[in-house]
Amino acid sequence: MFRRLLSLMLISFLIQMICITPVLAAVQTDKETQRIAKMKERIGVIHLEKKRVIITRRDGTKMQGQISEVNESSFIIKDEQTRATSEVKYDDATQIKTKGNGLSTSTKVLIGVGIAVAAVVLLVTIKPLGKSPFPKCNADQSNAPCDNSR
Repeated sequence: MFRRLLSLMLISFLIQMICITPVLAAVQTDKETQRIAKMKERIGVIHLEKKRVIITRRDGTKMQGQISEVNESSFIIKDEQTRATSEVKYDDATQIKTKGNGLSTSTKVLIGVGIAVAAVVLLVTIKPLGKSPFPKCNADQSNAPCDNSR
């Protein structure tokens, strides 16, 4: 009886492994296909915007440059310093970062100076010459409200 039960369990386990393995492989392939589709779309946008990129490959190497050409199964990156071109397949690229998206330090300083100058000009122009924008109250130590109609 024990042998029969053990053999039935073993057979069911083997059938389960045969049926589940292709399903898991299909799910993983589908995820990989979605990742490649997203990578193609992103690289196409970056190519149109002519941005500099840093690409990490599956083997861990990093490449810097600008995407010069986009194909159906790969793209070509041109190194800015050496002017060498390299072809990278979409499934070989694991990560892509754009380089230099933020404002430069000098631009940030100029924006800050512009805000400070605008604030000073605003303060100077709000206060009329010789008059305060706020009414003064000369109530002789009484709690009566000020009469600003004079």
